Amino acid sequence: MQIHFLGTSSGCPSLSRNVAATAVEFEHTKTWLLVDCGEGTQHQIMKSPLAAYHLGVILITHLHGDHCYGLPGLLASISMAGRKEPVHLVAPKKVIEFVEATLELTEMETAFSLIFTAWETLDNQQVLEFSSCLVTIHPLQHRVPCVGFKIIEKGVPNKLRIDELNAAGIGSGPHYNQLQRGQDVIYNHQLLKSADFTYPSWQPRKVLICGDNEKPSLLASVCQDVDLLVHEATFTSADLLRVGEHTGHSDAKRVAQFAEQCKIPKLALIHFSSRYHGPGMLEPLAQEAQQYYHGQLILAEDGLTLSISKHLNLNFI
Repeated sequence: MQIHFLGTSSGCPSLSRNVAATAVEFEHTKTWLLVDCGEGTQHQIMKSPLAAYHLGVILITHLHGDHCYGLPGLLASISMAGRKEPVHLVAPKKVIEFVEATLELTEMETAFSLIFTAWETLDNQQVLEFSSCLVTIHPLQHRVPCVGFKIIEKGVPNKLRIDELNAAGIGSGPHYNQLQRGQDVIYNHQLLKSADFTYPSWQPRKVLICGDNEKPSLLASVCQDVDLLVHEATFTSADLLRVGEHTGHSDAKRVAQFAEQCKIPKLALIHFSSRYHGPGMLEPLAQEAQQYYHGQLILAEDGLTLSISKHLNLNFI
């Protein structure tokens, strides 16, 4: 699983950073997922190893323009590239209305079906299932309704419990492949359940990618098992106090303290105010975060690709 940081700026772009967009790429499928789509995101995709043609799921955290203004242009480009498979857009209701109105007013007809889901209409416990992953949605605290998305890898291949199969007198054959694919089968008039004779090759990887949020503690119940937390750190704590504590944003100290408390192994900070753009300008944010967090800290740059390694599922062997 790879995380591509396409835009890491807060509010507006600069010469070195574009506005919010983070992509998630999976190993066993060409289909990938995008969280947020600020203006210019399609240009950032063109600079990356990703192909817009294979973008299957778009998740939008909230309605502010630096997180959604790039949607109409990106959808039009995907269509012009010839995509026929559906594209899922999970977003606030007003963002869906914005996309529908823009496509209608510009007489843009996509060559693929757009499947809209307004996340306000979903139950808090609901799990969205796509071909490559599962997604859960978690409310945050911002000036407008905003959420984070927990993305859980699907398609982890199974391994057979050969010792159990041998002990049960079950010889090899086509049913081995069926069990490995997760199918229950009948063998010698006996039902063999895949769950009884297989285990996943590794633990499904999980990442939590958040929109704007001044209260990281809201995520305490959902981030204990994540491999990576991607969270905004728009300011240092001192600068946040100067601009006003209730901006709807977090500072590096606050996020780092939370990540340390939850023992999150990797923390990627994004959504930096333009006051920190330029060579060496992120150093105050880095120093502040490093005081409170001792895991792997990443201050993301546009174009950075972060790999999430597999964790062998030893508990199942």
